[in-house]
Amino acid sequence: MIVGKKERNLKGRLESLGHDCFYLTLKLFGHRGGYLLLLPVIFVYVICSGKIHRVTSPYVSRRFPEHGWLRKRVDTFRIVLSFGQVLVDRGWLGLNVGASFSGELDGRDRLLELVAAGKGLILLTAHVGNWQTALSRICDLGAPVNSLMHYEHEAVAKHYFDLRKEPVPFTIINSEGFMGGLVESTAALQRGEIVTIMGDRYTGGPYAETKFLGDTVRLPAAAYSLAGATGSPVAVLLAAKTGSRSYRLKVWNVFQPLPTERNERRKGLSRWASMFAGSVEKYLEEYPWQWYNFYDFWSQ
Repeated sequence: MIVGKKERNLKGRLESLGHDCFYLTLKLFGHRGGYLLLLPVIFVYVICSGKIHRVTSPYVSRRFPEHGWLRKRVDTFRIVLSFGQVLVDRGWLGLNVGASFSGELDGRDRLLELVAAGKGLILLTAHVGNWQTALSRICDLGAPVNSLMHYEHEAVAKHYFDLRKEPVPFTIINSEGFMGGLVESTAALQRGEIVTIMGDRYTGGPYAETKFLGDTVRLPAAAYSLAGATGSPVAVLLAAKTGSRSYRLKVWNVFQPLPTERNERRKGLSRWASMFAGSVEKYLEEYPWQWYNFYDFWSQ
């Protein structure tokens, strides 16, 4: 157990050193310098690490079933490079106060209508694209924004708002807090506010099962339960990186989960989860290498 703790400490220090190297590169050589450093690092990592192929293969084999061994290696490289660029973007934004990316929000008028209705709004998103960067651009929809998220202030990979050391433009509701943050989220929705929730990673609690890329997957059900209890609509909002300094936010679907009888609850949750999963599938048709769940997503 002591050896395991030492290994974790060593891994944490090496990870911290790697991030510090990138932050130093960004300070000295700017955003482009970070991208240039990323290329050889990712190339060597994908060539030498068997683990990265094991953790990406559940997705790659389902998204690209026609690809052979070599093309799947290239797919993994593109996914890891894309993820690395998102981390560089996050670091660059954090180290340069006032810096921003250009972007568009498809469906902004629809979101404004939903907020104006005063019933609160759940923005359901996923670990795809540059979602953290885009989060900074949804704070002008006419209502306070709250983010239900797993937040570690001491994490090595800093959020852009941690690096800037300035007030966060939205309220963080820690999902590790009392009752998973659901009490605070419910109160925010009842005040007519916006709550963003990740709808893809299941870490415990109520869940819904649905098909995703051809196989059954278990997804968290908190967003649908909250919507049913508060009457708030759900909008699936996903962000995509479209250039080195540009992004696209798009509302992929809007639906209204309703309260269901106890014996119909599982069926109802599955119906709403399938609408979310369908939106993510459409997103991945356009942006297949912006999927950042590095584990067997179908075993969660």
